[in-house]
Amino acid sequence: MGQHTSGTHHHGYVEDAPLNQAMSAHERLSRLDAVEILHTPDEVAQWLASTLRAAMGKSEDEVAFEDEWDQWVKYAHSGETITTGLLRGPTISAVSVPEADCRCASTPLVPVGGKKRSR
Repeated sequence: MGQHTSGTHHHGYVEDAPLNQAMSAHERLSRLDAVEILHTPDEVAQWLASTLRAAMGKSEDEVAFEDEWDQWVKYAHSGETITTGLLRGPTISAVSVPEADCRCASTPLVPVGGKKRSR
């Protein structure tokens, strides 16, 4: 499964809170900055696995997330928000974002000002 369903991508968030105290997907989008922009379902699964492994202090050899990987790809492909994490935190989320509602694509680059140097 290569691409998301048309018109969506995912924003990755890591919230320093356990799952039962974490923000809703809507709150994350409006209150937090995404730490990662994910364009394909495979990117979503890779980011969730690597971020969760890092939170656990484990390597890929120690925790493969084989069963979870297939589910994460399936949900991401369908445009679902995926939230996982550890009992005592952090909460790790890949929030589905419609392209039309995305701030990351519409944020213009601001040129850096400064004086031109003469030679």
